[in-house]
Amino acid sequence: MKKVNTKIAFLGILSVLTFGIIATSCSKNDDNGGYEQPTKGTIDAAVGTYKGKLRSSHLDQYEYFDAVVIVTKVDDQHLKVTPKSGEAYSSVTPKTFKVEGGYNNDIQSVYGILEGYLWYTADVKTLEMATNQQAETDINFLFDGVKQ
Repeated sequence: MKKVNTKIAFLGILSVLTFGIIATSCSKNDDNGGYEQPTKGTIDAAVGTYKGKLRSSHLDQYEYFDAVVIVTKVDDQHLKVTPKSGEAYSSVTPKTFKVEGGYNNDIQSVYGILEGYLWYTADVKTLEMATNQQAETDINFLFDGVKQ
């Protein structure tokens, strides 16, 4: 009888120790292995005036250097790109892009949108974009420029 009680006590102690080891070893590791998790930025960094090269096969002249486009924030997920008014290239169609803030404050259009693509690189403050023609009257264009 004494032998059975000793085995039960030993199994009890062993199960308590096993449970303690499992409970403490499975805790969440908050230090991410020493790596800092990058955070996504807002789309505000892309708002502004850009100067660069605008190209469109639907205009009298194919390339315009020192062209100016203005990027404005529509809401937390949309940026609107409009050419400067009163210029020879001003007839291109303004577009509103659904975008998302990327890592390192880069901003990109959401994949799959029909308007075209937009990419803002925060490190060098450049904008690269292209619009797609979505209506018969649309004048699509490409633009590469730097924030002023």
